Amino acid sequence: MIGVVVWSSVDKEKAVIWCEDHAALAYLQGRENLASPSCWPQPGDLVELESEIIGALRNARRVSLLSEQEYADLPGMLRAIVPAAESHLRIVCSNVQPEAKDQLAAPPGLRAAAAS
Repeated sequence: MIGVVVWSSVDKEKAVIWCEDHAALAYLQGRENLASPSCWPQPGDLVELESEIIGALRNARRVSLLSEQEYADLPGMLRAIVPAAESHLRIVCSNVQPEAKDQLAAPPGLRAAAAS
C-alpha cells in the first residue's frame, strides 16, 4: 500500500501515515518497522507499507521510502481545511447576585449613583 507521512518524530521514533485506501491512519513505531532503518520518514514523504491491525490500531510494517517530500504541503493543507472547533461549553450557574449583575451592566456614571 502507498501512503503519505502526515506527522513524524525522529526522537520518539513514531510517525502517522495517511494511506491510499482512506481507511484508518497507520501508526509507525520503531526503526524495526522500516525497510531501511537508517532513514526516518518525514512529513510529506511518500512511502510504501504493509499494515497490521492489532486491537483498534492500524500499525505500519516494512515501511520503505518511495519519494522524499513528494507531498511536503499535505500536513499544512490538512490543518488548514479543518474548521476551528466551536466551544460546547456554556455558563450554567453564576455566583453574581441579580442586583450586582445590574450594577455591572450599567455605565460607570450610573454605577456611582446606584452605590450612593
